[in-house]
Amino acid sequence: MTRDHLRDENGWVLVSAMMLLAVMLIIALAVASLTDTGQQRSQEQRERETSLNIAEGVLYSQGFALALDWPGNAAAAVGVPVSCDHTSTAAMCPNPATIAAATSDTPAAANFTNADAQSGVTWTTRIRDNGGPLAAAFVAAQAEAAQSGTHVQTGTSYSCDAGCRWDANGDKQLWVDARALVRGRPRHVVALMKIERVLEATPETAVTAGGINIANNGNKIMIYANGSQVVVRCNISAFGCALYKSGQIQPPPATVNAPPLMTTSQLARFKQRAITDGRYFAGCPGNDISGAVVWVEHCNSGQLSNSVATTPCSPAAPASPGGGGNGLSQACVNQYDRPGILIWHCGRMSMSGSWTFVGIVYGVNNSDGTCSSFSPVGDGTCSGNANAPENIVSMSGGFGVWGALAVDGMGCVRAGSNGIQVQYDPNVFGSVASYGTVGLVQNTWRELPPT
Repeated sequence: MTRDHLRDENGWVLVSAMMLLAVMLIIALAVASLTDTGQQRSQEQRERETSLNIAEGVLYSQGFALALDWPGNAAAAVGVPVSCDHTSTAAMCPNPATIAAATSDTPAAANFTNADAQSGVTWTTRIRDNGGPLAAAFVAAQAEAAQSGTHVQTGTSYSCDAGCRWDANGDKQLWVDARALVRGRPRHVVALMKIERVLEATPETAVTAGGINIANNGNKIMIYANGSQVVVRCNISAFGCALYKSGQIQPPPATVNAPPLMTTSQLARFKQRAITDGRYFAGCPGNDISGAVVWVEHCNSGQLSNSVATTPCSPAAPASPGGGGNGLSQACVNQYDRPGILIWHCGRMSMSGSWTFVGIVYGVNNSDGTCSSFSPVGDGTCSGNANAPENIVSMSGGFGVWGALAVDGMGCVRAGSNGIQVQYDPNVFGSVASYGTVGLVQNTWRELPPT
């Protein structure tokens, strides 16, 4: 019986083994499926993260482009595209070569070079002002809607048929909308970007010039610099260096080998700010010379008189400090709480009439050597002639400066009024600021649903 039992082929071992093998195979396939699903989810997450990183990278790259050339006026809006993308070459757009390897002509130089950024990457940006329907928040559906409003500094109205692509309301803030698509994974971010004011260090001297000529014989205070000083670069004892009568300049001028008011790099920054603000004049300016920074490029013997646009001084300009004569006119260009700086780059200026400039009057006299048709004038010798070529700044009539005055090099300042023509006030130096970097306004970054 034992031998017969061993020879019996009716057992369940093979069936049990096959069933066990089938169960193990099912489990193995399930584990493989789960592993594959996990890897796919991990890949999707990685691609979405890369898409978000590129969207943020494009956002900040657009901010960098804005810092180089902030579109602060309507004329600048012409150079701002309706949108930028990974194929754009416009100066106001992010540089595709610096973004993702897939959009770069030099992939190794791109900021994003990982596997997901090697192919299948696209991106777009848009610049819109934070006015009209976008004043409270960026709404993608309203980005192309018409905008209108009032400039916060000048009080003038503006309007755009579609979304304004420049700082129309003048608050130095713009929306930047950035979208990225990496291997079909879209991300959409937006933030309010603001251009920063950078205070510039300059010598806080009431009057600096190569020489001074007070063309008035009366016993009047013409330059009142108490709390500061009046500096000339010529030898104070030399003939023609400082022509004035006792008491006309207080305190009396002193010889100092003073540097230019601004360095070459500072001048370049202020020129760019004037361009950004729409206060740059390639030739002689018109009647409106108000503004934080006004730059006059080429204007030789430019005349500014009573036709200059003014507003009543608020608070009132100082009266005469004594010694007879008139105080400053109560018709002001700029105001005490918003002083400006008038930079006359290549040429000479002449101011007359009854008005007061609040801020700094600055004759560069080509101290940076960038003028093509104007060479620095003056050797520290001033004459009584109102039209003498050595006079970089000539003042007459009731014109006055409430702040400070500077002439670079050996050019002269001529004052020929019947009263105060420069009254020093240190307040004006607190507004000597250029534009620096563009930064993100806190709490404005957010991710929008991809569309």
